[in-house]
Amino acid sequence: MHAPKRVVIYARYSTDQQNPASIETQLDLGREFVLPQGWHLADAFVDAGVSGSTFETRPGLQAALAKSSTGAYEVFLCLTLDRLSRDLEHSALILKILQFHDVELWTVHGAAAVSSMELGLRAVLSQEVLEQVRYRTREGMKTVAKHGRVPGGICYGYKIRRDFDDSGEPVRGLRSIDSDEAATIVWIFERYADGLNPVKIADELNARGLPGPRGRPWQGTAIRGHRNRGSGILNNQAYIGRIAFNRLAYRKNPATERRVSRENAAEHHVVQEVPSLRIINDALWQCVKMRQENWRAGYHKPLHRSARLAAISFGTRAKNWGHQPNMSIDTLENLRRNDLSLRQRPPALVHAFDRVDH
Repeated sequence: MHAPKRVVIYARYSTDQQNPASIETQLDLGREFVLPQGWHLADAFVDAGVSGSTFETRPGLQAALAKSSTGAYEVFLCLTLDRLSRDLEHSALILKILQFHDVELWTVHGAAAVSSMELGLRAVLSQEVLEQVRYRTREGMKTVAKHGRVPGGICYGYKIRRDFDDSGEPVRGLRSIDSDEAATIVWIFERYADGLNPVKIADELNARGLPGPRGRPWQGTAIRGHRNRGSGILNNQAYIGRIAFNRLAYRKNPATERRVSRENAAEHHVVQEVPSLRIINDALWQCVKMRQENWRAGYHKPLHRSARLAAISFGTRAKNWGHQPNMSIDTLENLRRNDLSLRQRPPALVHAFDRVDH
């Protein structure tokens, strides 16, 4: 009499489409399938909240494959092939590993061993479905942005605004300003414009006990971000009433399985003005952009915010945010002679001074 085949069950769910309850469902259906086959359930392996397009970074799958090399089981069982993988190359590799160790790949749905041909066809279809879902999701988010709504999650400074369309369905992507967080944002911009670096700004906020984005402690990197990519508090265009979407494209590096971002060409950006989202006025925004440009140009000595505003507005008042330098032509000329040499001064500031009418 032959000994019953030993079987392991593999279950997985991804955070974008399923929930943890699906793991138990997959395991229950697997156990129900094993019993009438007369097999012995040797073990079960789970990957919770992990994409099916990865391979190396799935600990449950890697542990199951490692056990196959020790002769621990003869059957690898999963609910459907898309639970095994949504990547054509990875699917073929998994089957090769199992076959090398004389392990059969079965699915509950197919109720039979999976052949190389079936795996290849289903893997192609599964990968194509995944690409279509990504495309539809991206295009849907573009449409949301074009209509002046926020296509992503909630960023610091805003809260969800609930409204309904004519059919009674909730309108997604609506935001309103959180007054407390907005005050913190203005303070961050003012402190940076006055010469404080992002790390020290974060330290002051943490010392005051103010929670950062998502309730976490403040970090200098969350404030500084990346200017070209539009990330970080100081570069978020929503704060000047502008939604900027599709600036970046994300791809998974096949060597590391890490997602990397690349900048999209400008013609693919979706930009929509939404004045109701404005927290920072143009004068303060330009102060911050000038300091960032100075830093990039190699001039690291902070120039006081009043001088920056003078260079931007040529002596006019910055009324919207409470600081009114109203600097005279003489003051601008003193800055020209005493504070910065023309060789040190970045082009934007040179241009501002050169426009002063003597």
